[in-house]
Amino acid sequence: MKKICFVLPTLQKGGMERVVTELSNHLVNTFDITIICAVGGEIKYSLDSKVRVIANEKYNKLSLLFFLTKAIRNDNADVVIGFSEFLNPYTIISSKLNSKKVLVSDRSNPIKRHNLRDRIMRKLTYPLSNGLLAQTNFAKEVFMRRKFNKVINVLSNPLINIENSNINYENKGILMVGRLTKSKNQKEIIEIFSKVLNEGWTLYIVGGGKEREFLENFAISLGIREKVIFTGEVDDVESYMKKCSIFAYTSLSEGFPNALNEAMAFPLASIAYDCKAGVSDLIENNVNGFLVKEGDKESFIVKLQELMIDANLRKSIMEKGFSNRVKYHVATISRNLISFIS
Repeated sequence: MKKICFVLPTLQKGGMERVVTELSNHLVNTFDITIICAVGGEIKYSLDSKVRVIANEKYNKLSLLFFLTKAIRNDNADVVIGFSEFLNPYTIISSKLNSKKVLVSDRSNPIKRHNLRDRIMRKLTYPLSNGLLAQTNFAKEVFMRRKFNKVINVLSNPLINIENSNINYENKGILMVGRLTKSKNQKEIIEIFSKVLNEGWTLYIVGGGKEREFLENFAISLGIREKVIFTGEVDDVESYMKKCSIFAYTSLSEGFPNALNEAMAFPLASIAYDCKAGVSDLIENNVNGFLVKEGDKESFIVKLQELMIDANLRKSIMEKGFSNRVKYHVATISRNLISFIS
């Protein structure tokens, strides 16, 4: 194998776009890499100059299959890898028309309810691919039950580069990162924080969204507004990680929780609800963090208080987080991908 072609809608800012960019920048040192952007648009990520990009500048749904079939034929890659549940059916059909080996990566939350058209298209086309890449072990189990494909592997998201070498276990800061939405459930961490002995501690809520005013008023109603810092959207999340020793994650819905992975690797002592999916891929309960049954608020309070009181416990958990930097390094994830292709 010498040439790999990734297919995704655009290279605008987004989770799967970041994953494809990081994989491409790493793999281009060994393989010829092409990225086909089926919907076109401006490139928002920094790509190695050796990575070739083919963008569809005249996108419309009627001509999408024709564009992909032609682009895949002209690129003549050894393997085509689709990276979008919306585009994957088109990528599979176009690759098969060109007699190309094709894999697809489905990065969506496996319990998300897709529209009827997408459900039918996935059901019909996914079994035709040479393999399916799931984002988490839970997603793999769901896809196997749905008989999407007989060959399914887990490909986690590569971790961003983290260079911090300090274990700031004495910092009295608790961090939560995510869009301010109901599914991320910041309301619950604010309520939990109000019920622990939090003297000297600060809760940092990093992220922007429509729930901010409601959450600020909720903190006021609990009498802890001065202890809760709402940062809004920030580019430098690391500056807030440096203020904290604990990462508390009350999210109720995930595909793969990048924020949690980055926090653990920074490292921060992490506690999270065991929501579906991905959290249990990262946290081994009572080993490298605390995994709390979803909705068990009282247990979350007890475990968070335990972390806040015991500095040595925080230090022990934080030390284990460094292993994430190796396990989820782009080189490790790339090796897993190449092994699966082979």
